[in-house]
Order: sequence, then structure tokens, then C-alpha cells
Amino acid sequence: MEPPEIGSEDSESKPQMNTKEHKFTGHSYPTGKIQVFGAIFQFTVDVSEFPPEDVIITTSNNLIEVHAEKLGEDGTVTNTFSHRCELPSDVDPMSVNTSMENCGVLTVRAHRLF
Repeated sequence: MEPPEIGSEDSESKPQMNTKEHKFTGHSYPTGKIQVFGAIFQFTVDVSEFPPEDVIITTSNNLIEVHAEKLGEDGTVTNTFSHRCELPSDVDPMSVNTSMENCGVLTVRAHRLF
């Protein structure tokens, strides 16, 4: 059974959680997907166009940011990606963990407080 979807940039008919996204024309999949699975809050972003070592994840308070940049052979920036997600107030920011699948999907998970 698939978990309920809370919000997604790809679906305008569903309510959005407090997310902010920066879209760059060079990236094919600039949007993230936010879901809640019981006590787990998660969002995923497609960063498959970037090697894992070029993906930088930063956190500050309840804000998580994902950045990536691809350089061409001549040193110029050929592709960029940036995604921001503010964790809901019922999520423990100290429980945040990340994983990246072989297909290039980055998943950020955190535990909800009850």
C-alpha cells in the first residue's frame, strides 16, 4: 500500500507544505516530493545528473538545503540544482538523515514528534 502524499510540486491540486524551490533551466527534475509515513517525514529530490560528491546538503534550524553544481571541462558551470525544504514544526531536526539511491534520488528523512 502506498503511503499518503502530503504535497508535491508536481501536483497543484494537493496542499503544499512550506517548501521553497529554486528552479534552474538546466535541470530536468527540479522539484521535490514530500511525504509522511506515520512517524516519518521525508522528501526526495532527483539529483541523478550529479555525482554524489557534488551534492551538498546543509541544515540550519528547520531548513534543509540541497545544492549541486556540474562543471564542464573548461571549468564553467554547466548545470546547477538547488532545493530548499522547511521542516514542519512537529519534526525533530536532530533526527534528520539522508541516503542516496543508485538511481540518483536523494532521500531526506526525519522523525515526527507526537
